[in-house]
Amino acid sequence: MATGKPQIRSLFATPLAVHYLPVAQEVNQTLRPLIVERSVPGLRGQGWRSANDIAEWGGEALQTIFRVARDLADSLTATRAGGRVNLNWDVEACATVRGKGEYRELAARPGALWSGVYIVDDGYAKSDDEALGGECEFADPRGALPAMVAPQYGFRIPGGATAGMSEIIRPQSGMIVLHPSWLLRGERRYDGEHQRVTIEFDMMVPAV
Repeated sequence: MATGKPQIRSLFATPLAVHYLPVAQEVNQTLRPLIVERSVPGLRGQGWRSANDIAEWGGEALQTIFRVARDLADSLTATRAGGRVNLNWDVEACATVRGKGEYRELAARPGALWSGVYIVDDGYAKSDDEALGGECEFADPRGALPAMVAPQYGFRIPGGATAGMSEIIRPQSGMIVLHPSWLLRGERRYDGEHQRVTIEFDMMVPAV
């Protein structure tokens, strides 16, 4: 009797969305000078980070980002029975500015369901040079465990080669990256000559 092909399932998937703001050029032209004007030299090599008050001074440009992020979060969230949701997400956000030699430590975001980053200015000035660094980095939530027994091997499934390691995404101006808040996100050392400007945000389920 012929045997069929094995069924391969990826259990406990970790979703990560990369999306592009349709009106990024207009939004970025408005937000970048507002953010840079408020920024000061950063501390501990991690650049400048505003308080979580950008909603008070970011104007309609920021609300456009929030609307797109809320729609994206709704599209990726479901009830345990698989039903669609339409939630009035509470959003907290800050602005960041990083220069040459600066980075962002890996960190989770307790208290939120979704977190993300919007790239106002990637700082690359249209360069494709990978030596500029500054990639968004995401650590395997299982930690080093998958790589401890046989670090020279991975799994033949999408994303399986980086088990126990990290994944990276090269930022682009106008990009939104959305991920579960428990997934550690950071930014590798950035070595570009221009400023990297972003908005980091957390999305909380509204209180009932």
